[in-house]
Order: sequence, then C-alpha cells, then structure tokens
Amino acid sequence: MKKTKRALALLTSASMVVAAGCATTDDGTTTAAPTLSNVTTAAPEGTTADNGNTNTPVNEEATYTYNYAMSAFPTNWNPHQYQTAIDSEILDYASAGFYTFDYNDAKDGYQLVPSMATAEPVDVTADYVGSYGITEGESARAWKITLKDNIKWDDGTLITASDFVESAKLLLDPVAQNYRADTLYQGNLSIVNAKNYLYAGQHAYIQTMISAGDEYVMPDELETDENGYYVVGDSDLGFKPASGGVWSSNSLQDYYDYGYFTEEDMTLWDTVIVAAADETGVVKVNADVRDALMTFVAHLKGYADVAAYAEAEGDYASVEWEEFLYLGHTYESMDFSEVGMFAPSDTELVIVLEKPLSGFYLLYSLTSSWLVKQDLYESCMSVKDGVYTNTYGTSVDTFASYGPYKLTAFQQDKQYTMEKNEYYFDASDDTYQTTAIVVDCVDNSSTRLEKFLNGELDTYGLNAEDMESYSASDYTYYATGDSTFFVALNPDKDALEAEQAKLGDNYNKTILTVKEFRQALSYALDRASFALATLPTNSPAFGIFSTTIISDPENGIAYRTTEQAKQVLVNFWGLADDVGEGKLYATVDEAVESITGYNLEMAREYFDIAYDKAIEAGLMDEDDVVSICIGIPSTSTTYTKGNDFLVNCYTDAVKGTKLEGKLEFTLDDTIGNDFATALQNNKVNLLFFVGWTGSALDPYGLMEAYTSADYQYDPSWDTTVEKLTVTLTDGVDYTATVWDWTEAIAGTEITIMDADGNAKAFSAGPSDGVDDDRFLILAALEGAVLSTYDLLPLVDDSSAQMKGMQINYYTEDYIFGLGFGGIKYYTYNYTDAQWDEYVKAQGGTLNYK
Repeated sequence: MKKTKRALALLTSASMVVAAGCATTDDGTTTAAPTLSNVTTAAPEGTTADNGNTNTPVNEEATYTYNYAMSAFPTNWNPHQYQTAIDSEILDYASAGFYTFDYNDAKDGYQLVPSMATAEPVDVTADYVGSYGITEGESARAWKITLKDNIKWDDGTLITASDFVESAKLLLDPVAQNYRADTLYQGNLSIVNAKNYLYAGQHAYIQTMISAGDEYVMPDELETDENGYYVVGDSDLGFKPASGGVWSSNSLQDYYDYGYFTEEDMTLWDTVIVAAADETGVVKVNADVRDALMTFVAHLKGYADVAAYAEAEGDYASVEWEEFLYLGHTYESMDFSEVGMFAPSDTELVIVLEKPLSGFYLLYSLTSSWLVKQDLYESCMSVKDGVYTNTYGTSVDTFASYGPYKLTAFQQDKQYTMEKNEYYFDASDDTYQTTAIVVDCVDNSSTRLEKFLNGELDTYGLNAEDMESYSASDYTYYATGDSTFFVALNPDKDALEAEQAKLGDNYNKTILTVKEFRQALSYALDRASFALATLPTNSPAFGIFSTTIISDPENGIAYRTTEQAKQVLVNFWGLADDVGEGKLYATVDEAVESITGYNLEMAREYFDIAYDKAIEAGLMDEDDVVSICIGIPSTSTTYTKGNDFLVNCYTDAVKGTKLEGKLEFTLDDTIGNDFATALQNNKVNLLFFVGWTGSALDPYGLMEAYTSADYQYDPSWDTTVEKLTVTLTDGVDYTATVWDWTEAIAGTEITIMDADGNAKAFSAGPSDGVDDDRFLILAALEGAVLSTYDLLPLVDDSSAQMKGMQINYYTEDYIFGLGFGGIKYYTYNYTDAQWDEYVKAQGGTLNYK
C-alpha cells in the first residue's frame, strides 16, 4: 500500500501564515518590515517622487531613519536557535546569504544573484569520486562557492571560509541539539553526514516511518522484538506526542491540548501514551500504543471507532496511525571531518550533498547562512546539570552582525535600534540610504495608527476598520500572498443522505450532488462585495492559484501570467467563445480582466436546472426544504460577517426561481480547527475562507492538496477514477486519471493512453527533462479541479498597508522575494531633521486620506 505525502498545511483566513519580516498584531493585522512594505506613487507636497528615485540629494552628513512598529519583539535571534518570524526580524538586517534575490533587468521580476559569493557555485563532484559516497559519473553533489574577500564582522574582523565550517560544526553540536540544526540536513540542502554527526553516539528518532513513496505496513504484518515492541528492519518504532510526523504541524498533543479528544480519549492518552513516554518524551510502540493511536485517528476523522473508519475507508484506516511514527536509529560516533563541508582556502567553501541539487533550488537553498562569530558564540555557551544553554543573540553585547545593519540598542518589548554597518561588504552609493532603523513595540493598532499619522512611523498595516478611510489613499498599496481562499463543498451523496435523514422528512441536502446547483452557488457570489464586507484588504479570486505562485522559479515566472493559465480561467468562466477578432474580447488578456465571477441571471438559470435535475433523479421532493449547514472555526467578526453575507446572498439569489422559499441555512460554530474533517465527513456542508499554504515556488507539489484524498476538502471526488485528457507538446491527446497525472508531475512513472488506445510509460517530474509537458499538465489539472465546482475560488490572501511620506520604494509592483524593494533600495524625501520640520509644519498630524 503506497501513498505520497507532502508538507502542506490547511489554512483558514484566521490562521494565515505571516511572511518573514512581518509581525502579527493583536487584531490580526500585520506590521511590515521593509521587505514587505508597500509603495506609494505620491510624494509629500513640494516634492516629486519617481519610482523610488530620491527626491532630495543625499546629504552624507545627515541621518535617514526608518521607523516601524511590531506587536511583539524578538527574544532570541541566535541563527542556530531562533524559532519564529519575529525572532528572525533582526537577522534579516544583520546577516546575509551566499546568494540573494534582486531585481531582473526589467525590474518586473526577480533573479538570484551572488551576495557573499563572487559567482554561482562550481560543480566539483568529479574531484571527490570515492569520497562522501560519490561514485563515477555523478554530478551536482559537490559544489565550490568562492567567497568575496571583504566580508567582515561589524568590528572589522575578516570572515573567511573556515568560519562557515566552524559555524556549521557549532550548529551541529550533538550536545547543543540546536533548533536550526536541520538547516543542514533537511530539505534540498542535505549535507553529507550532517545528521549523523548531530546524533553521533545517540539512539534517536528522526526519520518518519512513512515518507514519500514508502509502503505502509498492515498491523498484523508488523514484526515485534522480544519485548513486544514493533520494529521495521533494524529500527524500533517510536511515537513522539508533540511531533506531527507526516501530519506536519498538527501533532496529537495539539489535538489533545485544544480539546479535540473525548474524555475517554483523554484518559486513554494519559494511561497509555503519557505513562509510557521515556525521559526524552518518546513512546516505544507496542500493540497497546498502536490501538490507542488508531482510536485517536479514527475519532479525529469523525468516526465512532476504528471499525467504522475501516468500513468507510478500507485498509488506510488500519495504517494511517503509522504516519505519526519515527524510526529509531543508533548513530555511530563520527568526527566532523566526515561531514561534507570544508574550506580549501580562505575564500573557497566546498559543500557535499547527500543528493544532487543544482540550478535555482541550489541557489535558493543558499540565500541564508548559519554563520556565527565563534569567539563570542562560545563565550555564551554553558552546560549546567547536563542542560545546554547559549545566550548568543539575546542582547546587543551577545550578538555580532555581518549584514548591512548592526544592533546598537535593545530594550525588550520597548524599542530596538539598528545602525548602518560600516564594514558591510555589499554597500554602494546608490543603496542603503537608510542610516538607522528604529523599531517600537506597540501592541495596539489604534496606537500604531496614531503614531503613523503623527509622523513617528513610516508604515502602518491597515485592518478592516481602517479601510473605509484609507483604502483609496494614494499611500495605500496592496500585496498578495501565495494562498487562495475558497468556498468548499463536499458533494458526497452517502454522507449527505445520512445527515439529511437526521433532519427528518421534507429536508434535503443531496441537491448538493447536482453540479448545476454548485455552479449556481458560484455564479451567485459577488466576490468583490464579499471581500469588502469581510476582509476589505483582499481581492476576488478566480482560479486555484494566486498571482504570486511561481511556476518557473528559474526565470521568476508567475503561473497566472502564463498564456496557459489565462486560458484556464477563460475556459472555466465560459468566455472562450467570446475571444478573438471581432468578438466581445479581442484578446485573452481582455477576457481575463473582465472576469468578476458574478452573474446573478446565470445563477438563477442554474438553480432552476439543478432543481429540475434533482426532482427528476429522485434526489428531492417538491415540498422539500434544502438545508445547508455552514461551518465556521470561530465566531470572530470576519467569520460572522462572512456567514451573514453568504446567507443573504444565496437567499436573495433564489428569488424568482423554483428554489425560492426552499433554501435554509444553519450554522455550526463548534468545529474549531477541525474544519476540514467536519466538511470531509459532511458534519457541515459548506466552509468558506479555507485553502492551503506552503508551496509558493512549487505549484506542482501543491496540486496534490486538491487531488489527493489525504488532503482534499472534497474526497468524494475520486481522482483515481476521474479521467483527464491533456494535449502534450507532441500535439497528441493523452488520457490518464487525475491522480495519475498528479503523480506524473511529481516524478512517478504512469501509463498514459492516446485516442487510439496506444499506451506508453510517462513521467514529468522536475528531473525528467520535460518541463513544457509538466507545465501543460499542471494547467490541465487546475482546470479539472475548478470544473468540479467543489471549491469555489473566493478571495486571495492580500494585505494593505500605508507608507509614510518620508520614504520612497523602488518599485510600485510587489515582486516575489523582494516585496517593493526593501531596505536596500529605500530612498528618502527628507533627512530626519527636515522630516521633523515638515511634520511640525503640518500641525503635527499628516493627512493620508
């Protein structure tokens, strides 16, 4: 039994991930650091802004301070130990990568360029055949990075290649067990023996039992040792309550803590799991632990017990618990010289990888660094009673910078200051005009707004209450995240019939299985008005992928800008026949621009069609009332407004149709973070503001969220049966199941069939050399997902912010990896002294409306 698992995270608008450089405020808005700030086209009166060009000559004796606020402050910015985006805030200014994002020549996209490196890495794999497990003919496993010779700490101390090696050794210190140690062995950048050195001499549970492509094992086929504990090969099996395993961020401990367990489950947890945990928190797995885990999973999936889950889902119900297990392995002692990193000279660093990596993803993996100042770092280390601690990166005195700015003052939860690092290697006359950065801790949005209007802050993140006053301001700009939010439906007939029966006679839910009914729900939805009523910073969404999803990271091409992706929208929204010379839309671009998603007349036509089909098919009676239960994870203002909008929208939309007076809505606000399971089991019939996050640079992997039963909001859509025909670059139409095509773009070999019934083996993974075919499949899959009308695109994941009159940004368009230019490209209309005078001349309050 084989399934593929990916690191994806369920998302609701209430749990949106804040990008690096932002801090979450108490009201759910974000305050932006420079890399995510917004640009304005208007300069203060008397100046003339021009795409970020400075409006006044730079006075080298003057100061130019960038001021912003965060709702919470960093507590530990040790690059080996920090855990949150907030903690990384200082590191964003005080460190550098080997490579970095910068604008392309046209300034309409990004490119990865050398930062601490002098050029792209050189493949030296052939030089190390016979070492590090490298065999003859391999490539892209050993890379030499040549460093600039002027990289220095903020005290002027020169940094050499050996400093990166020694810092890696400190990062992988087996005693320290640093939080960020996996930087060097997880993901694409997996350094040879990094993990083995980190766990040298220990028995540890690191690798999940189930990884991509691995086989599940039926419980009765698992072997046990002499003590009754399960083993797989040479490894024992361990369960870590606080680790999600394949479930990623969602651990069973989380479900326990947040009240998803029944009282019986809580007792079972305490008596079987907690009681069996060793001093490190690991639970060795025997039959009792197995049975408990199977029970927890079945209940979380909404079933009465394991037997009920198995009856509904088959063998998977008996093995899903294995997704929480880890393989126990005893790591042999190892010297750091066996780790794949060394410095042949002061300016040469060689890294050796466990698996080949090249091109964009190699450079992308090297956009940050693990560098620490060794002498200062070691002075901050201590081990007491067997407990390792390190205070590096917790104060001004315990931290050193090699980035463009250095930390000069820090008061916890009050204010910190960073000043220009005179030894920074990459400064130039036309960059880094900002001489200082001052960050205040302000946890109240109204106070932040007041300080912004008083000229004390240079940026302010708008919330819903601000939009009426500032949404149309010349100083307000919008940035779009990588997520799309949907109205989600799950037209599972059996589940709907079961829920329908609970309501008694004359209630109907099975009309949701009629596709035209779901189409009507989509056309009836005025997405722009919905956004305005609920999250005014967001914009309507019309496809699966947002405008910031990158389908070609090598060239920085956003998926939605491609002709194929535009055609998907034109086809889905029924405009394909209206495009061309002499037609309603001369070009596809014009057609896409016209899409609103709202057509009340068509919605009413489809409601009537759906009603007729439901009556004809015996799905409902003429005197039935259609009852739709809307689920919301919280009673926040946003969700309450969203529910009210949808109820009013659809109640109004059926007026004048055969469903007028036959549509009612109920609300379930008890589902909490278990919203996905609630829909998958049809405990609720409709969710909104739901989606996925985690793959801005990999829509191919993200597609699995929409086509795999492990992730789908609508598992009733059986993608292992649904056929999809794709025209590949050879001009031939090939057919396979939706799931097979999904597997193909992940690199799995599948069988595809042409129109004449001729079969051939095919795969289109990232290393198969058929990128054009891979992209065509991706676009076809997006069309297939949309055509179910189970997920109705609703709004994007946007934020709105104002920037102050003192500063200019480099570009007016938000660019992935760069925002609007960041601190590197900020220019100023005033010196600090001039700005104070300007604010004073305006009476102390600035008008941004």
